[in-house]
Amino acid sequence: MEFFKKHPIFFSGVGLCALLTAVGLIFLILGALDLGEASQRYKKADRAFNRLLASNPSPVDTNVKNSDFNVMELSEKLQSMRDELERGTEVEASLDGVRVMAGIQQYISKFKALAKDNTNENGPAPIEIPDDFAFGFDRFKLETTVPEKAEEIILLDKQRDILDYLMSELFATNPQGIVAVARESAKAMTADEEGMFSNDPSIFDISSSVTSKVEGAIDTIAFQITFSGKTNSLRDYLNRLAEFDRPIVVRSINVSRPNESVKTKTKTKEKKNDKLVALFGKELESLQAEQSKEPVVTENVSEFTLTLEYIEIILPEDIAQGESLEDDSI
Repeated sequence: MEFFKKHPIFFSGVGLCALLTAVGLIFLILGALDLGEASQRYKKADRAFNRLLASNPSPVDTNVKNSDFNVMELSEKLQSMRDELERGTEVEASLDGVRVMAGIQQYISKFKALAKDNTNENGPAPIEIPDDFAFGFDRFKLETTVPEKAEEIILLDKQRDILDYLMSELFATNPQGIVAVARESAKAMTADEEGMFSNDPSIFDISSSVTSKVEGAIDTIAFQITFSGKTNSLRDYLNRLAEFDRPIVVRSINVSRPNESVKTKTKTKEKKNDKLVALFGKELESLQAEQSKEPVVTENVSEFTLTLEYIEIILPEDIAQGESLEDDSI
């Protein structure tokens, strides 16, 4: 203690230095923590900046060339998809209302006659159709009034042409019968007219969940065909449509099958059993009847309902105009 008393200034200086050192260490630790947080913020900002640069490339020559190449690849892919959907023969519709109405009447008469005179490898095989069947044009069975609107005339002619193709392919499969043929209405009907045609079995509305229509890109004309026959008729029909002679897409298939029927036939009793029957009576007759039953399972005739769409590609106006300008420049 005497040593400390003799040198108070020295020890005061040492204590002050120790205190300053401790304060300095505290500030150093706090500074290190702030530096670490600042470093993390910098790294986050740097990553965000790099992502921003990646999403918004600078217009240097390399980036411009890469962009042009990507656009070219996408254009080729789009054209490939369009060519795939546009395969097959396109419908050439007429604006002549009288001619269109006459074509519908001829279409109805044609397939009525074909159904009656149908033949297969075994000879005559008429296709069953309902009475007064109009193959999708019930409204025009007796009506010959020419529609007023050109849009309706064009669509009716397209529908008649497409159904002519669909019916011809179906007849080639020799179905047992055609139950119903329906199409979308070609007429934009008012509320009163909707009630008038609500019971028309040849008109149906395709569900938005089923259609492949895309506004501004793909337009469709929908049909629904119900026919009866064996499974190979459906398979053959689908294979024919898959050949894509027309841009037809099968959107849904519903199948209903009747219950299997079992027929039995009893063999003729031989005369030599007559004596046994006389001896043993009804018990022997019952036993013989059970043994002579031969099950005959008839092959099922099913009813198939197909929803189909004819595909029409709609070119965007800017692409169409660009192509027309290129054609003009050539």
